[in-house]
Amino acid sequence: METVTSLSSEFSRLYCDPELFAYFSTAHPISFRRVLPFQPEDLVADDRDLVRAEETHLAEASHDTRIAVIEGFLSCGLLEGAEATNLKTAVDFYDADFFELMGLVYANAGMFKCALRWYRELIHALETQSPNSRSDEESVYASVGYCLYSLGLFEEAVAWTKSCIGPRAIADVVCQELIAYEAEASGGVVRSIERSGTRVRYTISSNDPASDCQSVPRLKAAMKAFAPFQDVYIDWGGPEMKAPEIQAHGYPFRVEVDAGSLVRHKMNLIFASCWQADGLIEKGFKAEARRVLCEASLVEPQAEMIEERLRALSGPG
Repeated sequence: METVTSLSSEFSRLYCDPELFAYFSTAHPISFRRVLPFQPEDLVADDRDLVRAEETHLAEASHDTRIAVIEGFLSCGLLEGAEATNLKTAVDFYDADFFELMGLVYANAGMFKCALRWYRELIHALETQSPNSRSDEESVYASVGYCLYSLGLFEEAVAWTKSCIGPRAIADVVCQELIAYEAEASGGVVRSIERSGTRVRYTISSNDPASDCQSVPRLKAAMKAFAPFQDVYIDWGGPEMKAPEIQAHGYPFRVEVDAGSLVRHKMNLIFASCWQADGLIEKGFKAEARRVLCEASLVEPQAEMIEERLRALSGPG
């Protein structure tokens, strides 16, 4: 691994074509034009054997080309011996998602532009060869946001992540905050949130569930305005009510215990928004910085980093 001095023609051919980043995703048409060119401080692995293995794999992926790429990573110090051995034993499980592994290897080494080059290949494959399965590989979209943030491309990272999250997550946050406020006002607490497709079930305990049940029509109407695509169910119970346990097969709802890649998207948005806002504040654009922070707070209202900056902007001067 070394910083950029002069790049070989092989490396330039594989990594430095602006067209690679001109098209990145049909679902998230964000401009990546600032990713290139490579800068003197960028780390690269400009190794002829590795680049050749990657080119061969890109042209026609197979078991042998994947093994060759892993061996190239090993020889360049991008993988430890044990890691390479483990990957070789499992390499037959990979298909187009081997590109995500390649991106991960480069991202772990701090070579984020190289990582983006291979994440782009997986996204291209997902959206052109099997568009209906794109959501099954949602992690690669979060990885792209992380790379953009790590490169200091905060505006692109924010735009990309907002596009990935979409309006549904923001609507969910608004509905959850509304339910939490109503529960707290009644001396209660939200015990669980369960989902089944477009159906969402909130289980809430309070001191007076019989009275609180009367608020259900009003709450449903308010939540429908923010999330018209959701069917909401609200169950009130006494203080002794416990959170629902995972039910047997056939139960229509599942307890929301894992947000998948949404957590990573939120982290990307929080950090990139804060850094973008800091840059705007340094230039004197406080109103624009406030807008960036307020939009991020819609997705994660309790983010302390955002709250601290908003408080500072509200203070004197």
